Amino acid sequence: MLNRNAPRNTPRKAPLPAAIPALMFAVSVVGSNGLALSPILSDVARSFGSTPLTVSTAISAYGAATAASAFLLAARIDRWGIRRALLGAMIALIAALLLSACAPHWIVLTVAQALAGAAAGVILPAAYGSASLVAAPGQETRALGRVISGWSVSLVAGVPLSALISDAVGWRATYAVLALCAAVALAGLYKLPERRSAHPAPLRLMRLLAPLSYRDVPVLLLGCLAFSSAFYGVYAFLADHVRTLLGLSAGQVGFIAFAYGAGFLFAGLVGAPLIERLGPRRALPLALAAIALVYLGLLPAAHALAAVLAIAVLWGAASQLSLNLLVLLLSRARPDERGAVLGLNTCTTYLGASVGTAVAGTLYTHAGFDTLGLAAAGAVALAALALHWRLNGRRAAGSRATA
Repeated sequence: MLNRNAPRNTPRKAPLPAAIPALMFAVSVVGSNGLALSPILSDVARSFGSTPLTVSTAISAYGAATAASAFLLAARIDRWGIRRALLGAMIALIAALLLSACAPHWIVLTVAQALAGAAAGVILPAAYGSASLVAAPGQETRALGRVISGWSVSLVAGVPLSALISDAVGWRATYAVLALCAAVALAGLYKLPERRSAHPAPLRLMRLLAPLSYRDVPVLLLGCLAFSSAFYGVYAFLADHVRTLLGLSAGQVGFIAFAYGAGFLFAGLVGAPLIERLGPRRALPLALAAIALVYLGLLPAAHALAAVLAIAVLWGAASQLSLNLLVLLLSRARPDERGAVLGLNTCTTYLGASVGTAVAGTLYTHAGFDTLGLAAAGAVALAALALHWRLNGRRAAGSRATA
């Protein structure tokens, strides 16, 4: 029995490459910038003599630019080389953050955040692809999980620190600190290995959509769309719902993001053995099913903050596993075109964020949070069933051994 287990445990004990923390930090900077403006929106609007609604245009510009970049630019990662693309996008992000810190008008801030979004649309798929590239055979899941855990740093530290820095020094310092963090991440990425496609195909519209014809990619992207739409929709209005029910302050409700991030980080650290034991094709539908149950559980739990925090930890853990598995399976779909596939994944994610928030706002305003939660649970549950059928059904029997 000891001999049987020894080879299986050996890869897990081997240290991850030194580039993994730098990739995780780069993802955390991208995530923190995406979250930074919301808590300081009133301060920024006041400094420009404008309104929060007007300044929120910068948030919309960031999301739209990220989706467009992921669709139009990420496909070029395999042509440029994954290291070159990542380093160039990080430099663009630093420039965008510095411009945000110095913006004299909200229009300049909007342009700067659009540039940051364009950079993010390349950084995210390049970082995910680099994690799989530098990891030793058998450690791709663990490495990717650590890189994706950069999002938990954004959730746990990004939101509260942006507000704290703004209160202490001013909102411009928030972006200056983020620019410094991006520069530190850039320094850690210089030793990444390079990889580019040996025979890149011409970039046409059909070429950009080519990943949709690859095995399993369409259903995985639909799963990503359901996941991101439900997450951003529920997350956008959960705090307001809980504050209305319990009469809490914004600071108290902010612990929900902290609890979610803690669960996300925990799953990133310990989830790899579970994924390796079940296999990614079996684990993904189960993780999404767990998220559907979380959305159902939030409906009665919203009447007690302690219950919401406990479920938020589970929500974060299941979300990390789902995101990890979606990216892992997409990266395996066509390894020689990983950048194009993961770019389409990033585009789908931010499309889901935009559509999900809009639909959720309508449901929340006209039908209440319970209807929103049921809709989110239903969407994710349907995605879990579709993925289980496609990845583990009789049609997928021949590919299970290689999953």
